[in-house]
Amino acid sequence: MVSDLGLPVAIPPNNGTLLRPLEESGAQDVVARLHDFFSPNPGGGYQLWSLWPGADLGPSGFESFTSPCMIRAAGGEPRPAPKEIRIVEADDADRMRDVEALWIENFQIEGAVPGTVCDERALDAWRFWIGYVDGRPVSTSAAFASDDFVGVYAVATMPEARGRGYGEALTWAATISDSSLPAALQASSMGRPVYERMGYRTVTEFTIWEKSKR
Repeated sequence: MVSDLGLPVAIPPNNGTLLRPLEESGAQDVVARLHDFFSPNPGGGYQLWSLWPGADLGPSGFESFTSPCMIRAAGGEPRPAPKEIRIVEADDADRMRDVEALWIENFQIEGAVPGTVCDERALDAWRFWIGYVDGRPVSTSAAFASDDFVGVYAVATMPEARGRGYGEALTWAATISDSSLPAALQASSMGRPVYERMGYRTVTEFTIWEKSKR
């Protein structure tokens, strides 16, 4: 299963997902099919997601990392946010420009042109939050509710503002955006301890193979 929005960075939805384990004997066929699908189109790199460790795609120019899938029950009482941060929900083009700028900086989207990564059209289906300190955007998160759960996405905090509880506060905003629903997210190694403290638990772990350029 493969999708491509032509984003300028190797993140979903520039990705493929394996529906069964990938054996060494089938690795080159999968690599060739990914190349044939992505290469004719503009955009950045792409990823291949797998629930199984499987074959080694390193010799084909991929790098690998793991990401736990975490869930938590509905509701809950968040820890108070740091007093200095002001959290607002994005509701217009100006706010979405702040969201986009945080994404470009924190997800290292090299060469991204403002206005091409995310804009206010996403507000038709998604919800976004921004944390401001002294009037400057420092942290963000997003939520998409479907299939009876809240998906929490794109939690990001500026490097110089990390370790102060801002990311947790923004994660809570997305997590309880519909407090009647359980929440799920994909964690980084940096975020995992924070999410565990919030009551998230790991249910499985993905192996992700990433190619930075087409």
